[in-house]
Amino acid sequence: MEKAQEWREYPATMEMYDAMRDDIMKDAQAAGVSETGEIKLELGIEEMLVNIIKYAYDDPGFVWVRTEKEGEFFRIDFADRGRRFNPLAGNGRGAYDNDDEDCEEGGLGIFLVRKNFDRMEYAYGDFRGKEANILSLWLKMK
Repeated sequence: MEKAQEWREYPATMEMYDAMRDDIMKDAQAAGVSETGEIKLELGIEEMLVNIIKYAYDDPGFVWVRTEKEGEFFRIDFADRGRRFNPLAGNGRGAYDNDDEDCEEGGLGIFLVRKNFDRMEYAYGDFRGKEANILSLWLKMK
């Protein structure tokens, strides 16, 4: 898998989560992502997809996913046309060395994704003729 897969479209529902995760994990295994990388990858997949499913749309919507092997990295792109949301803005939950009750609600998952992935990029722009959130994650394969 050297070139990017085509975008795959899924209904943004929890019922489709397992199918989306399984498709991404199959791509990762085919690309040669290590077992440790697969664990990190699964964390990132869950955080990003569950956030899209739960918070992006008021009415049913879709999420698009594509994967690619980029040199020594495995790349995942997520796109949705839900509410504009940049997961890279801000500091997430605040001070992590404080007790949980001192931290703001939410953001821990994104913090963990930032810690486990080598690179993250966000853009809000044209996706197939309409505005969309587009998030890309890169994970070192070995």
